Amino acid sequence: MVRSNVIRGLCAGVASLIICAGCSEGNADEPAPPPSETAGERPELVIFVYDRSTSIPDYQLNLAKELTDARIDVLEHGDKIAALQVLQLSLAEPPERWSQTVPKKEWTDQEIARDSVTRTRFLRDAQAYLVAFTDTAGRDEIDGTDLLSTLHDVGAELRGAPGHEATLYMFSDMLQSNRQIDMEGLRRMPPSGWIHNAASKDMLPDLKGLCVVVIGARVDNEHSQRVRKFWQEYFEVTGASLRDPNYMHRPVKLPEHPCP
Repeated sequence: MVRSNVIRGLCAGVASLIICAGCSEGNADEPAPPPSETAGERPELVIFVYDRSTSIPDYQLNLAKELTDARIDVLEHGDKIAALQVLQLSLAEPPERWSQTVPKKEWTDQEIARDSVTRTRFLRDAQAYLVAFTDTAGRDEIDGTDLLSTLHDVGAELRGAPGHEATLYMFSDMLQSNRQIDMEGLRRMPPSGWIHNAASKDMLPDLKGLCVVVIGARVDNEHSQRVRKFWQEYFEVTGASLRDPNYMHRPVKLPEHPCP
């Protein structure tokens, strides 16, 4: 499980990187040029959701780590990372969450070596920290898989980063399993019309504009096809995009442009 002292340690490290990024070099008598606004594409918000329940085999968590590292490697200055562990039973639980922004460039109108160093160090530290979310040990205490509640926290991440191009990577078998709904073996599937009924009562999160990529879900039997159909309808109703190619079991790599 994520430890609070680890969070404090990484946040302190990130803070020191940002401070160092602002340190001046060269002639102190020369006035520094004013920073300018970054033009071009919107910054990214990359949200990682990790299912560490006992239904997830160790190799899938190891794959999640590899794919996470590769995705973090290509983030740029000003992009934001958020990581969440799937809740077990309900929104009443405190979330296991981490979120940081890749330090922005000191000067946007020129290339400075220390900006590159700051970015590289930040991404390396983020990769090291997120190992806790794919830890294969200590999972026996996990008592459920509440993806539906977790997606409300994903909606909060979206609201906290307006103006970002948002992509959600869900490392999960997508089997909701708590006291109300249990998709394992289709034991307690939501009844027909459940999604639209919940939406009519304003019980679903607003995920408008979110691009969704699922890693770890099977599609090779009738049960798994019913589960996928549920999630496709769910994300459509909540305003997100989950394309068929982005619902995967164990991909070699993540799609470069999941929602063109």
